[in-house]
Amino acid sequence: MPFDLRENPSNFVESSNNKLLFEVFPATQAIEFDNRVLVYRFDELPPKPWPQQIARVPCYLTTDPKDQGPSIPTRQWSHSSIKLSPAMDLRENEAAVSLIFDLVRDFFRNANIPITEIQSWGHIVIIVLETEPHNVEILQAVPNSIAQCQCFYLFESEIERPIQLSADHLKQVPAAAIDDAQYQILRPGVALSSARNTLGESSCTSSGVLVQNNSGDRYMTASSHGIPEEGMIYHPTSSGLEIGKPIIGLANTDIALVKLNDGVQFVNEPFENTIVRHEPFILGDFIRADETKIGGNVFLDSPFSGFIEGTRLAHSFTRIPCNDPHGPSHVWIRCHWVNLGQNSTEKVVDGVCGSAIWDEEHRVLGFFRYVHTTGTFRDHCSIIAADHLLDKGYTMV
Repeated sequence: MPFDLRENPSNFVESSNNKLLFEVFPATQAIEFDNRVLVYRFDELPPKPWPQQIARVPCYLTTDPKDQGPSIPTRQWSHSSIKLSPAMDLRENEAAVSLIFDLVRDFFRNANIPITEIQSWGHIVIIVLETEPHNVEILQAVPNSIAQCQCFYLFESEIERPIQLSADHLKQVPAAAIDDAQYQILRPGVALSSARNTLGESSCTSSGVLVQNNSGDRYMTASSHGIPEEGMIYHPTSSGLEIGKPIIGLANTDIALVKLNDGVQFVNEPFENTIVRHEPFILGDFIRADETKIGGNVFLDSPFSGFIEGTRLAHSFTRIPCNDPHGPSHVWIRCHWVNLGQNSTEKVVDGVCGSAIWDEEHRVLGFFRYVHTTGTFRDHCSIIAADHLLDKGYTMV
C-alpha cells in the first residue's frame, strides 16, 4: 500500500486510501479500523491465502457481524467519576508504562479490590477484575481513567487462560510437522526433550537463546514447565543427543537456564526462512518492555510451528501464583501480548513454549508462554518479558 496505517492511522479516512483497502478483497462489505487492526467484513470469506498485514497493520476477516477480531476488548467501563492522576498525561507513553502499572496496583490494593492483570494499549488501560461478572456493582468503585488513559474492565473468567502451563498444552502435533533433525550446532528454535518417564512419555519444547551472567557463565534458556527440575535435556528427542541439564530456574517466570555439556555449541543465529528473507544475522541483545513499541513486528521460529511473523499488541502486568512456599501467595510478572495472525492457533502447537520472540532490530523481547485458543483473546499469545533475565544480570552472548 502507498500509505502507512501504523505510523499514521488517520490515513484510513482518506477516500483514496479507503478505496484501495476495499480493492484488496473485491467482495468486502465493510472495513473497521480501531487504529490497531483492520477488520474486514464479508457475506462469504474470500479464498485463502490471506495477508497477515495490510498497510503495515494486522488484518482480520470475518462473516460474523458481532466478531470484533483482535480489537481492544473494551467491554465494561467504570460507573464512577474517579480519575487517578488527572494532571499527568501518559497516553501513548510506552516508556512510562511501569508508572501506570504502579498507579493501578496501588489504587486497587488500597481499595481492597483484587485484580489479576493490567494491560496498557497506549491510550487505553484494561484492568482484569478477579471477581465474578455478576458483581457489576464493583464498577462503581473503580477508576474511569488513569493519567488520562481511559480504563475498561474485564472479569478473570472472561479471559479463559489455560488452567496450567505444560509442554503439550495445546494439541498433538503430526510427526511430519516437526523439525526433529539433529543439529551439530544448536541455535534458537531447535527441539528439546526431557527423558522418558515410567509411562514412556517425554515433554518436548523449543530452545531459547544463549545467555551469560556477570561471571561469564553461559546457559541456554528453555521453558521450565517443559523440562524436569532434575535430569538431563536431549536434542531433538529423548532418544537423541544428551545436551545438558537445568541448573537454575528463575522463580515464577517459566524461564529455566540449562548448562550445556562440554562440546555442545550454541549460536544465537536464527534459521533462515522463506517468509521474511534476510541475510543471516545474530540476535543482538534483550530489550526491556518499556522500550518496545505497540504495533511493532515480532518474529518466532520453533521446530513445532516453523517461522511465524506477528504483531506486538499490549504491555501486560500479570498476577500469577507464587511457586516459592516461603513467599507471598501471588507475584506480578511483566509480559507482552502478541498476535501471531488470524487462526494462528493452528500453527502454534505443542512445544512452542520457550521460543524466543525478537523484533525487526533482532532484539529479543521475551519468550513464548501460551496462546489463547478460544474467547476474547483467541490467537493472542502471552510472552514473558526479557526484563526478568536483565534484572538478574543476564545478557545475550
